[in-house]
Amino acid sequence: MAVESLYKLRFFEILNFIAKLVLGLKEAFYSLFFEKRFFSVTFLENLRKIVWGSLPIATLTVGSSAIVYSIHAAPAFGERGLSVYLGGMVALALIREGVPVMGSLAVISQYCSGVTAQIGSMKVTDQLDAMKIAKVLPHSYFLLPMILAGLIGFPIIILICIVFGLVVNFFTTNLLINISYNLYTSSIFNTIELKDLFLAIIKASIFGFFVTLISYNCGVQAKGGSKEVGSATRLSVVINFAGVIILDYIITVLWL
Repeated sequence: MAVESLYKLRFFEILNFIAKLVLGLKEAFYSLFFEKRFFSVTFLENLRKIVWGSLPIATLTVGSSAIVYSIHAAPAFGERGLSVYLGGMVALALIREGVPVMGSLAVISQYCSGVTAQIGSMKVTDQLDAMKIAKVLPHSYFLLPMILAGLIGFPIIILICIVFGLVVNFFTTNLLINISYNLYTSSIFNTIELKDLFLAIIKASIFGFFVTLISYNCGVQAKGGSKEVGSATRLSVVINFAGVIILDYIITVLWL
C-alpha cells in the first residue's frame, strides 16, 4: 500500500506540473495577444544569453565531435577510395542529427540551468509574488520572452555550429588524408539539400521552445530554500536532456 500511495503521489505531482505548465503558457500568450504586453528588453537579454553566452560551449562540443568524426571516418574512407563522399556524409550526420542535438544540450547546460536557478531563487524569496502585486505577471515578463528567444536563438546558434563543425572537420580531415577543399565542398553540395537545413532549423526551434518552457516551470514551481532550488535545477536539466533526445527521434521519424 505504501508503494501504491507513493506512485499515486508521483502521478499527481506530474499532473500538477503539466497543469501549471499549460496555464503559465496560456497566461503568457494571453498577455501578448490580448493585453499587447511584450517586454522587449527581457527578450533581448535572453537572446543574448542563448546565442552569445552559450556559443563557446556549443562550438566546443560540436567541434570536438567533428574531430572525432574525422578520426574515425577519414582514414576508412581514404583507404577505400571513397574520399569523394566523405564531406557529404559528415555534413549529413552533423546537420540532421549531430549539431541540433549536441548544440541544444550545450545550451541546456549553459543557459537553461541558470534560468531555472534564477527563477527558483526568485520564487522561494517571494520576488515573483511581489511582481504580481505590482501588476507585472511573471509569465509575461519572463516566460514569453524566454520562449521567443528560444525559438529564434536556438536556430541561430545551431546554424553557426554547423558551419563551425564543417570547417573543423575539413581541417582535421585534410591533416589526416590530405583531402582537397574543392573535393570536400563539392561532396557537401552534392549531398546536402535544403530540406536537411530546414530539418535542423525546425528541430532547433522546437527544442528551444521546449527547453525554455520546462526550465521556467521547474524554477517557478520550486518550494522551500536553496536546497530545493538546486533540486529544481537538476530536474530541469534531466527533463530537458531526455526531452531533446525523445523529440529528436519523433521529429526525425515524422520528417523522413
